[in-house]
Amino acid sequence: MAVYPPAETAILGGVLIAFVLFVRMAIRAGTVRSFQFQLSAFLAVWAISEVPRYLDSMGILDLTPISEYGLAIHTVSMVMFAAFITFRFSKFVLRGGR
Repeated sequence: MAVYPPAETAILGGVLIAFVLFVRMAIRAGTVRSFQFQLSAFLAVWAISEVPRYLDSMGILDLTPISEYGLAIHTVSMVMFAAFITFRFSKFVLRGGR
């Protein structure tokens, strides 16, 4: 598979910018219990977790020995994210939109 390094570098830069923006949003949220903080923190972790994958595709890292672990961690994190969104949405609905 041919890799186009300028595109990979641009995507990596975009992911790092997204990480910085999510961290900034989490800091400005005010309280840890706010939905904005929780969602921003989760998305910041998600963004930074994409960095090794792009470094692998650029040939800087070799993640072949641990690729199956990465898939398992990704699956667990997506299940946790779905549970988080479901829990927060159900609290919103039960409170009548407040």
